Amino acid sequence: MQKEHRVKGGTNDKPENKTFTEETFTGNTRNTFQGEGGSEFTGSKKLQKKQRQAEKAGKKVQKARAKLPKTREYTLQRVFDEKTGKGKYVAVPLDKEKPFKQEGIPKTTMRRMQNESKNFVHGKIAETEKENSAVEGAHKSEQKGEELFSFVKRQIKGKEQKQRAKIAKLEKKQFKKEVNFQYQKFLEENPQMQKKTLRKRLQKQRIKREYIKARKKAAVGKTAEQAFEKTKNGAVTVARKLQEFARKNAGLLVTVGIMALLLMMIMVSVSSCGAMFADTQSTILAASYLSKPKEIDAADLQLTRLELDLQNEIDRVETDYPGYDEYSYNLGAIGHNPFTLISYLSAIHTEFTASEVESEIQALFDEMYTLTLTPDTETRTRTVTKTGTRTVTDPVTGEETEEEYEYEEEEEYEVSILRVTLTAIPLESLVSGKMDTEQAEIFAMYRETGGLLQEFASPLDLYWYYYVSSYYGYRKNPSTGNEEFHRGVDIAVPTGTTVYAAHDGTVTAAAYDSHYGNYVVIEIDGYTTKYAHMDTLSVSVGQTVEKGAVIGTTGNTGSSTGSHLHIECLYGGEYYNPLFYFDVGEGTLYGETPGGLPGNAIPPDAYDDASVQALMEEAAKYLGFPYVWGGSSPSTSFDCSGFVCWVFTNSGVHNLPRTTAQGIYDQCTPVSASDAKAGDIIFFTGTYNSAGAVSHVGIYCGNGTMIHCGDPISYASINSSYWQSHFYAFGRLQ
Repeated sequence: MQKEHRVKGGTNDKPENKTFTEETFTGNTRNTFQGEGGSEFTGSKKLQKKQRQAEKAGKKVQKARAKLPKTREYTLQRVFDEKTGKGKYVAVPLDKEKPFKQEGIPKTTMRRMQNESKNFVHGKIAETEKENSAVEGAHKSEQKGEELFSFVKRQIKGKEQKQRAKIAKLEKKQFKKEVNFQYQKFLEENPQMQKKTLRKRLQKQRIKREYIKARKKAAVGKTAEQAFEKTKNGAVTVARKLQEFARKNAGLLVTVGIMALLLMMIMVSVSSCGAMFADTQSTILAASYLSKPKEIDAADLQLTRLELDLQNEIDRVETDYPGYDEYSYNLGAIGHNPFTLISYLSAIHTEFTASEVESEIQALFDEMYTLTLTPDTETRTRTVTKTGTRTVTDPVTGEETEEEYEYEEEEEYEVSILRVTLTAIPLESLVSGKMDTEQAEIFAMYRETGGLLQEFASPLDLYWYYYVSSYYGYRKNPSTGNEEFHRGVDIAVPTGTTVYAAHDGTVTAAAYDSHYGNYVVIEIDGYTTKYAHMDTLSVSVGQTVEKGAVIGTTGNTGSSTGSHLHIECLYGGEYYNPLFYFDVGEGTLYGETPGGLPGNAIPPDAYDDASVQALMEEAAKYLGFPYVWGGSSPSTSFDCSGFVCWVFTNSGVHNLPRTTAQGIYDQCTPVSASDAKAGDIIFFTGTYNSAGAVSHVGIYCGNGTMIHCGDPISYASINSSYWQSHFYAFGRLQ
């Protein structure tokens, strides 16, 4: 019998049709806005001033363009001839702006030939100038003169070129004035929006700052041009989707997307800014998540809730299905990257609410995980001790007596097993097949920029996304095993790692708590960030700190099962997911992982230590072998502890008799993460409902990589969120 269990689970108001007119009265210009109901809106003096500034800037551009060289062309125009009563075509002159001619290939080639000839002549003179000081002096003077002439020539621009540069500056000013005017006009036409929109100004500036930083980072290395092209194409795609979204959901413009939509409409309306549409400004706005922060958090929490329910179901297997001799677990990783989920939903829907995507998240969960329970029996052989009787003759008297004796005998027996298998498809792999080309471009942009919500700097000088051991959301408390809502993010780093203030502010708490351990709280303008389980504190209550100031070191204090940094963020007293709002640093704990991604686990080819080399060569022999519960040799294949015991023993590095993962840990000396080296053993907890604390084991290869008996035996990055969330300790056999 096999049981397969698949884990399942208002109308928008249209805006009024309005027209904008200008009327002149008492020598002043007034702006009116006419609605369907006949209501009239009069613009403020501030709006009138901004309109005049925009118009003045536009006239300056027109005046400057009028000075550019013109070329006359002729076009045929149909006119009515009153004498004949018929239409006829006449040639009409049309003056057009003369295109600016860039230097062509022939002139460039000629200049290069001149330079090469000049260099050749100077080279010949230099061969003999050392023999004649007069020749040398004259030659040096000639070279200096040529250099001066070239310098002056480079600095002097042609009249037309300077005029075009002037026009470019005026167009930038025109664009700025037009933006200010259209923005003020929108606010005055929609007074209910002023407070909400004004709150977005800081967000817009932050978006610019963060994405420019991301662009600089992407520009490093040989993939810079590809990264820019991908980002630019993504921006255009997003812009098209935003325009479509605006038409269908005009009543929802009160959301975060209002600033993006408004600015893009302005960019289209100003003719001189057409080329800017696919450049940095539109890209910045397009690369930001447009959904409200609360909706983003709520959507991700839906998936963490489903995943916790699945973990609970697995943990209850032995209670819900009693009577089996053994329970065999082969479990894929439970968990997801929140950035992947939100980037996917944003690429598909542009803007969403948690209730709108609830069924979609349930469907994703159903496809991600398949839990299968398979009853099975195995016939095994064992040696048993039995008691028998036999006749014994006394050698002296010859008397026969009966006596009992013990003997060993092999017998077969049957074992009932419930095999518990969880097949998990990574969310990244799943969503990649659900998007069209445009959506995939948007998704890639969001993944690159993190949605541009990062309000705070990185608390660690480390690319800490690799080391998240517990995400924000529903989980089981690692200390108590009870369900809880985890209001922060845990980052598994060694004790003593420096912690930095993520923003300017005042320290409102720096103390010890039985839950948080040593912790620090920093507040400013309604924002609050917390840093917990620290080893040492470097600040005190009432102290003013700047972003980047050292506030302490990481540790294992309070209610903690291992060294890590717990971070939280609040605004107005409400919790938000820190993963989206704290920036990330650079670098790794264990050296750079090839490709920069936690999934690209490639171990070194050679080791300086001969014992480690022998260990790794023995382990590599079994790559691809399947996971078999209880297996401990190549003939049966392996489970995780059987693999480690076999490799250490048969490589000659250490005699390690067959035992469990917990049994291996009990023979090791603990090693800190910062001191871990190739050949050490890495232990994990909570990968299934094991009898001891340690539930999985692997051999550390260095460079953030281990070799372990998953299914199959393979290399894996210990920097992935799954392994970091279950990390227990490093150990070393002495």
